[in-house]
Amino acid sequence: MRSNQPQDITNITEDREFRAFHTFLRTARNYQEKEIYNATYQAYVRICDELGVKPEMSDDVLAVMDEQPEYQLYTWCYRYLQQFKYCSPDFGMQPKAHAEADRIVKELDAAAAVSEKAGLLKLNPKIDYPDYYKLADFHQHPGGVWDDEVDGLVYELGRRTTRPWEEDPNDLYRLMYSHLPKGKTFKRVLDWGTGQGGMILTWMEGHPEAEAYGVDISGPCLKLVNKRAMERGYKIHLSQQDVEKLDYPDNYFDLVMFTFMWHEIPPGPTKRILKEVERILKPGGVCFGMEFLPQKGSIWSEAMAHTLAYANNEPFAPASFKYPYCETAKEVGFSDAKIVWYDEIMTPLPTDKWTPPQMMYPLYTFTK
Repeated sequence: MRSNQPQDITNITEDREFRAFHTFLRTARNYQEKEIYNATYQAYVRICDELGVKPEMSDDVLAVMDEQPEYQLYTWCYRYLQQFKYCSPDFGMQPKAHAEADRIVKELDAAAAVSEKAGLLKLNPKIDYPDYYKLADFHQHPGGVWDDEVDGLVYELGRRTTRPWEEDPNDLYRLMYSHLPKGKTFKRVLDWGTGQGGMILTWMEGHPEAEAYGVDISGPCLKLVNKRAMERGYKIHLSQQDVEKLDYPDNYFDLVMFTFMWHEIPPGPTKRILKEVERILKPGGVCFGMEFLPQKGSIWSEAMAHTLAYANNEPFAPASFKYPYCETAKEVGFSDAKIVWYDEIMTPLPTDKWTPPQMMYPLYTFTK
């Protein structure tokens, strides 16, 4: 049911110069991920042929590539285009949001007060952040997404160049939903690791009748999601919690969904976190989500995935590539656990030696 809240959109003021700067960055990222990526791979193949070497591990690949100008340019672009996006003093998203913070925070706080009173938003200013969350500025977002009141908005803006070839970053969620297990009804759903809220808001587009929840450890992100839900007239129950110890009842949700969570979590707490997800799911319920992985069977793709992790402040990603999520899910009580490699976004391992393998985005499906 649509609310009577005003439909004003909380955002930064984007003038022509700001838009032009970020359009340039998006175009540069596209060039980096296509032309420079391809040139890096082709230079790697040429050098291997010239030297007569056949690397057997990703570290061997990196040793070959490290002196290549193409690889150096690729890694420079990956790191510094991201920094330009966030931190450019004239047009960076964070300075821009800080310049308008008084207005933005007032709008977020006003919406939060309404939702807290209605029982739709539960914030915990005294929450104990895990060290792994505090000590890494994931995605090079300065200070992380938890310690500044405008962080949620900056995170949302940052998605414009996460996958720069996509006009609408929410299309990835719609593609995911088309692969949900058939024949099941998902009346009560949890967006596990809500972040900037794109996933749960996209879910509500197609399921406005759903009993929807979102959990995240970042208060600023939840305030942004709450404001976006009010702007769209959606009723979403949002709660600030550590995913390792949730306060939802046992057997509560039909569906727990996520995107790109595992690579942000170190191996240590992963089993406990999976057990907590299993606890809050109903029998027959599904934990369903997407991650990124290197192309199966390609040490080149693994080496480039490690490059992405190091260049973009994703310190736990390399361990996540090899973590046995399906086996661990079964250990904690799931009856079935599988990774699905689906056609719409997957590319087969190339047979042409000059065509580089691509990153993959498989779906994880754990059934209780």
